[in-house]
Amino acid sequence: KMDQLSVSRSFLQKAISIDPNWDYPVLIEAQLYEQAARGCEFDFMAKCVYLLAVNTYKKAASMNGQYSSLAADRVKALQNSIPTKEDYFFRKLKSGDVIKIEGDCYSWIGKTVQVP
Repeated sequence: KMDQLSVSRSFLQKAISIDPNWDYPVLIEAQLYEQAARGCEFDFMAKCVYLLAVNTYKKAASMNGQYSSLAADRVKALQNSIPTKEDYFFRKLKSGDVIKIEGDCYSWIGKTVQVP
C-alpha cells in the first residue's frame, strides 16, 4: 500500500526462506509484480512483468496450500495481459529465449522470464 514494492518483496523472501512450503508469501509476491505492471505503461515489458506474475502465481498454485485456488484464478485472469506469439515473433524471440525485466518501472525486480 505504500508503493515500496522492493521492500515488500524482501520481507516476503524472508518469509519464504523460513517456510518454503507456505504459499501465501509467493501469492503476495505475484501480486507485487502484477501491481508493478498495472502502474506502468502497458507495453511489451509490462506484458513480460505480467508473465512473471503469472509464473509466480503458478508456483503458488502448485504448492497446494490454502491460497492455491486463488493463485490459479489469477493465472486465468491475466491470460490476456501476457505476451502473445505475435509479440515474440515481431521481436525475433524464440521459445527458450530469456527476457530480462528492465526499465524505470521495473528496476527493482531484477528477474527474467523465458519465452514459452
